[in-house]
Amino acid sequence: MEQKHSLRSEIIVGIIGVVFIAGICIHAWKVAFSSKTEKTADQIETTVDDIWDKEAQVNADEKLILSMKEAVLGESEQQKKLQVFIQKVSDVTKITDEGGAPFKWGEKYQYIKYSGTATYTVDLSNFNEQHLSVNKEQKTLTIYVPHAVEKLDIDEDETQAGETEHVGIFSIGDLKLTEDARKEVILDVRKQMEQKLLEENAMENADRMAKMSVWEIYQPVVSKICPDYTVAVEFEKN
Repeated sequence: MEQKHSLRSEIIVGIIGVVFIAGICIHAWKVAFSSKTEKTADQIETTVDDIWDKEAQVNADEKLILSMKEAVLGESEQQKKLQVFIQKVSDVTKITDEGGAPFKWGEKYQYIKYSGTATYTVDLSNFNEQHLSVNKEQKTLTIYVPHAVEKLDIDEDETQAGETEHVGIFSIGDLKLTEDARKEVILDVRKQMEQKLLEENAMENADRMAKMSVWEIYQPVVSKICPDYTVAVEFEKN
């Protein structure tokens, strides 16, 4: 009888022990699962926030770049043809008149100094968004412009004429040119002036000033919208 009672007690104690251990395991599992779930939820929430922040930053950058481009295009509408360089040039020409007498007996000549002004401009009348390029990594806005164009004007009112030199024995009076002869002289003077401008690298100087002038106009415009951006000026590729 006593053995049966002892066996029953051991069984009861064993069952209680198993139930206790099972309870501990279930509780530990719930805690671990709950912690994992909360961590996963936190990670998801953080990831979503990061995505929204990045998208918001991208959208903000795009709006700034768009505003910057609009400001530059708006400024270009006011510029049209931008005068970037002026250079004075002159040429001394000897004009001869044979006077119509035989054997050049009526010949006379005169030295005349002609003055001209070469004006160089950059045409911005066709400026559009295709002339702009943005580098987000380097934070640079590149503006592409055409090369400077030369316009040479000869001011005949500033002509300085020397004394008429009489060569022929029948040469009298001052030297006078017909309209056709005058046009021919001006044409030759223009060629001489253009050659001098070429030798003096006037066009290269004009292009250099063109870049500087465009930069001086647009850099302040860009800085107001995007202070971190700098303007670079390049010439259009043919």
